[in-house]
Amino acid sequence: MTDAVFPNGGGSDLPLPDLDYFKKGCNPLAQTGRSKLQNQRATLNQQIIKEMRLRAGAENLLRATSNHKIREMATLELSYVNSNLQLLKEELEGLNSSVEVYQNVEYKMLSSASRASFS
Repeated sequence: MTDAVFPNGGGSDLPLPDLDYFKKGCNPLAQTGRSKLQNQRATLNQQIIKEMRLRAGAENLLRATSNHKIREMATLELSYVNSNLQLLKEELEGLNSSVEVYQNVEYKMLSSASRASFS
């Protein structure tokens, strides 16, 4: 059972709290465009870090082994990881450019509004 804290001490005979306290149509969990981009960038950065660790492991294995079959597998893994890294970095560059566009649009809107207020 959960306890609710009401201003008057709370009891079962008291009316429910005023539900108009919160704005209607306001979702506190809704993400803004900027926060969505930041979350996508954070996810991409985590994936890049993971791929970098995989690449370091494949490079270590390549240096440490003399077995031809294992070297071949490590080289293949290294190639795969490098291509994944390239794709992730390109995707991150795309997100970064969309952030710059978003910031430039916001800046232009703010600067034009400030010019209008000084006129």
